[in-house]
Amino acid sequence: MNSIKTSMNTLLSDLKQLTKVGLSLSVVFSSVAGYLLAAEVISFSTVLLLALGGFFMVGASNAFNQIIEIDTDAMMQRTKDRPLPTNRMSVNFALTIAVLLTILGISILYSINPKTALFGAISIFLYTCAYTPLKSVTPLAVFVGAIPGAIPFMLGSSNK
Repeated sequence: MNSIKTSMNTLLSDLKQLTKVGLSLSVVFSSVAGYLLAAEVISFSTVLLLALGGFFMVGASNAFNQIIEIDTDAMMQRTKDRPLPTNRMSVNFALTIAVLLTILGISILYSINPKTALFGAISIFLYTCAYTPLKSVTPLAVFVGAIPGAIPFMLGSSNK
């Protein structure tokens, strides 16, 4: 019984690392702030959907990022103890989590409106397919990364 509890705690800790919960929550904050600033009438259900969909979207992006950078993470002191480089989590499991979070996140954002879902999908795509590969090649990746970095605020303000 104690072994199961330890395994569950390790899995939860690894999932938190894979999705970078702290970063994800800060991004959710910017989405909610964008909504609160743009909304004429505040809907609690919209705020909840925005927070949940945004959290899943950012978690998916972070998981994809760690899958792409597994070899680099294994060599860096700061990242070598992440779940993928240490083999505490398989790439297939991480990929399953990333895809599931993507589908859930975009679906939840779509329930708010299609434009919000589109911004979420663009953000995941740019972060994983443009920013992540470019950051090891050129410092200009920061400019590319600024786009998905700005999108969460747009998610919140696109709810009209």
